[in-house]
Amino acid sequence: MMILFAIIASAMLNGSPVQQRFDAGETLDYSLSWLRITGGGARMTIAPHGEGEKAGYRITSVAKSTRGFSRIFRVRDEIETIVAHHDFSTLRYTKRLDEEEDKIDEVTTVEDGVATRVRKKVKKVNVPRPVYDPISVIYYLRLLDLAEGRVHELTLVADGKLYTVHAKVIRRETIDTPAGSFKTVLVEPAMESGGKTRDEKMSIWYSDDERRIPVRIRSEVKVGAITATLKAVRNGAGPAEPPIN
Repeated sequence: MMILFAIIASAMLNGSPVQQRFDAGETLDYSLSWLRITGGGARMTIAPHGEGEKAGYRITSVAKSTRGFSRIFRVRDEIETIVAHHDFSTLRYTKRLDEEEDKIDEVTTVEDGVATRVRKKVKKVNVPRPVYDPISVIYYLRLLDLAEGRVHELTLVADGKLYTVHAKVIRRETIDTPAGSFKTVLVEPAMESGGKTRDEKMSIWYSDDERRIPVRIRSEVKVGAITATLKAVRNGAGPAEPPIN
């Protein structure tokens, strides 16, 4: 029943301007700041992947610190996710993080209702369909109704665990970025597992127009707030490597 519902919902969204952007490919460039100090760049891309029954999207997210900022804290993070076309459910999620002495290299594949994470050891967890990952959920929210006050409940798999995401549409506001001034809608996804909400807070400002571009993404973690602010947007999926100025 859940799969049937997802297929029907997908059919309703296929003609949307956002879905058309996904089908044409899209590249988003961001500046990265930590505690208001600009120290790197990030690039997110999406493009069609595969054909026929295996048709889907390939999404990449690469973040890299500048040479100067790397003396304080070095970051080189690469994420790739493959999602199904008809319901955006995650099929394969690859994460390679290189941050100072913290290095992570893992792959999660989802097949027949089981997510298998390989990172030194193999861990399996049963998942529903659709299920999302930390990157694909940012894109999937662009397809949904972002009327103020709406709350969307989604299932997410990350780090070999299953989470429930409650994405609440908070308010509309105008923000300025290097890419221009945007009227935006603020969405705050909260991750919950076992009845406990994770301390990390995420805020996403989507452009309040038919494109629904993530103009700003802020993650508040124990070491402070990390903010990605849009620098440029273009059609087509360019190289995953972000430009670092």
